[in-house]
Amino acid sequence: MTMTSHLPGHKSKEATPRTSTTQAPSNPHMDLDPKYDDYDYPTTAPETQSGHPGHTTKEQDAQVHQLRQMLEQAGCKERLDTLTLLRFLRARKFNVEASKQM
Repeated sequence: MTMTSHLPGHKSKEATPRTSTTQAPSNPHMDLDPKYDDYDYPTTAPETQSGHPGHTTKEQDAQVHQLRQMLEQAGCKERLDTLTLLRFLRARKFNVEASKQM
């Protein structure tokens, strides 16, 4: 497929189809806590992205547990599942204190 430009001074470019070079690992890692995590849908993000479900590091898993413990100590009892906490942590670049404030 060739793209041509009809504007003066612009060169034409060859367009190549986009293909994804990242593939999800066959056995992604995600620590789930049976006390909080009871999902009836897939819990792994379809694309490999750091900090997303199924693609977390051990440090990120520890931050999820730390945030959960801090929220429980503050009296929170609802929405302490891993997927929700990951969303808040990603929104604050895995800063636990900033995530707690949300």
